[in-house]
Amino acid sequence: MDTQKKIALNMGLLLGLTLTLLLTILYVMDLNLFTKSWVGIVNVGIITVFGVLASVQYKKILGGFITFKESFTSFFIAVLIGFLISTLFNIVLFNVIDVEAKTILSENVIKYTVEMMQKFGAKAADIKKVVEDMRTSDSFGVAGQLKGFFFNIIFYSIIGLISSLIIKRVPPQSL
Repeated sequence: MDTQKKIALNMGLLLGLTLTLLLTILYVMDLNLFTKSWVGIVNVGIITVFGVLASVQYKKILGGFITFKESFTSFFIAVLIGFLISTLFNIVLFNVIDVEAKTILSENVIKYTVEMMQKFGAKAADIKKVVEDMRTSDSFGVAGQLKGFFFNIIFYSIIGLISSLIIKRVPPQSL
């Protein structure tokens, strides 16, 4: 295994462990924490930091120079592995270990969504439609988790592209 993949794999495993530990702590403390905005912001921060660290570590090994492609590949592999581990844990937790928690979380998410829509002045008919749609979908089920996984990979790919533009550094061309 080449150095880039080894670094990205290690960072991905560490990210997966971190996300799983965070999820477990939230689960044990209070299921209501899952609908708190700050939890989502912390998640974005943690995932982004691990992806960036994978790129920066590889850049150091390369002597301070890294192409955009190398930086993005390191970021992407780390985030992909970390998110895969976290998603698999979510699937097992909410569909095997504690199915009741899935029901509680779904209701909490619906309640949070209604509150947010009301704050933004949404019409009652629109809120009702969204609630009906949410009740018929199973966001915490296997299909919902996998769908979320793919949407998150797209989201973090965009973050990875931006961070790779910042991290990349090509060696100067000699004349």
